[in-house]
Amino acid sequence: MTWDYDAIIGFSNGMLRGVELQKKKFKYTNLLDASVALSTLSNFDDNNIITSSKRKILLFNLNNKKISKTYVIQESGNIIGVVKKDNILIVGVENGTVVFRPVKNIRNVVLEKVNAGSNLTCIKQVLALSKFATGGNENPLKIWDFETGKIEFTAKSPKPDMLQLKQPCNVSDIGFFNNNKAVVCHRHGVVELFDPLSSQRRPVNSSTAQNTGFVCLRTLPDYSDHDVIVGSTKGSIYHYDFRGKTTLPVKTFRGSTGSIKSISCINYLSQMHVMSISLDCHVRLHNFTTGDLTLQDYIVAKPLSLIMKPEEN
Repeated sequence: MTWDYDAIIGFSNGMLRGVELQKKKFKYTNLLDASVALSTLSNFDDNNIITSSKRKILLFNLNNKKISKTYVIQESGNIIGVVKKDNILIVGVENGTVVFRPVKNIRNVVLEKVNAGSNLTCIKQVLALSKFATGGNENPLKIWDFETGKIEFTAKSPKPDMLQLKQPCNVSDIGFFNNNKAVVCHRHGVVELFDPLSSQRRPVNSSTAQNTGFVCLRTLPDYSDHDVIVGSTKGSIYHYDFRGKTTLPVKTFRGSTGSIKSISCINYLSQMHVMSISLDCHVRLHNFTTGDLTLQDYIVAKPLSLIMKPEEN
């Protein structure tokens, strides 16, 4: 099955809604009514998506629009993210545990769980590699080998400031480029670029925004290996280019009055656009090249997560 819509929005009340981009408007399809509080939303395959609620993982079938499977994680704390590798779900829990949960009866599963450190807030898969990354509050970026469960890279904590005061580390999202460099954004308004293949464990480049925090980011692996889009707590979306010497954003996408919850990129009318959802209950499309607002619509409930249609091979 191929999706009949371009994106799916998950809402905090558990509602799921498909979004189709038409000329000058959004078309919505209700997939699941409000039920349980939604924690995360991610892709599984062409026919299913992964949702989670507290300690439960729910596999939602897009064909019959029903929850087909439920998995319960026996760990204290809520699920903060789920990624899929082959037939195994890699589940991050806020207490710092990363659980490996087979979706089928697989023999000889080497790993069951690893400890990624307390106050975990983010787990992401590395592009095209058997690795995943974690981070959290005072829990810096770590890159793990999926097969062995061992840490391959740990970012160093930020350097103290000029007064030798400790700087915060509060990872909110992680992304990767095709050259395997990692980009991390923090809730205190810092976005950093790391090169795990080098011997340097501190950022090779970074930028800071004043009086705001960063919530989510999106790399553009099909576009470049140096551009990143970052959503802020005050509603602005910043485009950074790590090639330049300046720490200022290339452009700013404006229009939201609430914190950005999720962002992604999509082709609309033969041009690249930035699609975002925010706490002011709106979905928006900005032209990536000009930064202008192309479309926006009120979506009634508070959105939580946004996933895009899988690319067709």
